[in-house]
Amino acid sequence: MKKLFAIVVAALMTLLVAAEAQAANESVTAKTPVSPVKGSFYQSYPRPANLTIRADVTIPDSQALILPMKNTKITFPSTISFNPKKSMPACTDDKLNTQSPLGTPTAVLEACKDSVVGTGTSTIYLFKQKAHPLADPILIIFSAGRSASGNAKVKIYGFSKGTGVGILMTGELKNHVLDVAIPVLSYDSAVQYYQFDLPGKELDRPDIGIAAKGLDPSYVQATCPASGKLTTNADFILGERDASTGEDTGPETTVSSPPETQNCTGLKGKAILKASIKGPKAVKNGKKGTFKLTIKNNGTAVAKGVRVSAPGGKSGKVTIAAKASKTVKVKAKVSGKKGRKATVKFTIKGSGVSAKATAKVKVK
Repeated sequence: MKKLFAIVVAALMTLLVAAEAQAANESVTAKTPVSPVKGSFYQSYPRPANLTIRADVTIPDSQALILPMKNTKITFPSTISFNPKKSMPACTDDKLNTQSPLGTPTAVLEACKDSVVGTGTSTIYLFKQKAHPLADPILIIFSAGRSASGNAKVKIYGFSKGTGVGILMTGELKNHVLDVAIPVLSYDSAVQYYQFDLPGKELDRPDIGIAAKGLDPSYVQATCPASGKLTTNADFILGERDASTGEDTGPETTVSSPPETQNCTGLKGKAILKASIKGPKAVKNGKKGTFKLTIKNNGTAVAKGVRVSAPGGKSGKVTIAAKASKTVKVKAKVSGKKGRKATVKFTIKGSGVSAKATAKVKVK
């Protein structure tokens, strides 16, 4: 098999010398289809999601060579996020890096076996030749935790049995953009497409000793906005590099994908408010005390225009996201007999939602 592959490589080298020096006229597409892991999406409350990230480069029928993909910057819908769990170990550089045995898939998977969040596939063109695709590359996506600024990071391992070579890529989801740099591929190859599936179905490749799947079904979370539309676009950076050093040997070409819009359905949900109160232990009869109310929205919709009212005072309005909380201050009048405890009543109201709370205060 290796001898046959060497013969094919030698033949391709001969073809490459006679071929055009640089491809042109590539078009690109980027798609991020997303669906709920269970049930339905909400408009405001993030739910665990299945996500596919697909990047393709296409060349005209008349063109023999494809420019290598150097970088993709895919802009996700703002309602899709990566959410590394603290309980999942991050695939850190001390576990997996470019000096690791990337030609041995089993060793790579073992290094970060508890950090797998997705799997994928790819097709590459050997020596950039459209006539010689290789469709056996596999991809494994590991959670690399978060950056210093809190952005979710991933490591993407790729391996081709046909070339016997593995590569390691990194990506960071920053401001809804997933930026992935692609190193020089073996035999000066070019990527035709790559696809990441998170959490994805099991990648079962017994021929290379690999069985892997995403271990965290809630790693990707998403909402569907009231518009029912999710739009994705991307910039692909293409260009020639020296196959041995990785240095640029020609100008970069940036090709933008057309916007890709998918339809979704998001339930409106419902806000549910509950408050806890901290206040003074004692207040003089007829005087006001300052109370802090921490209002939690236990529902599945945003609570808008939330205000707390009490005898003698009220707070300003706040907006509370689903499963989030905010603390407000309100001054309330305390009335009752000296030495006894008075009940202070608070009314919490927002757009289409309300709740009540009480506090016991000793009257001075």
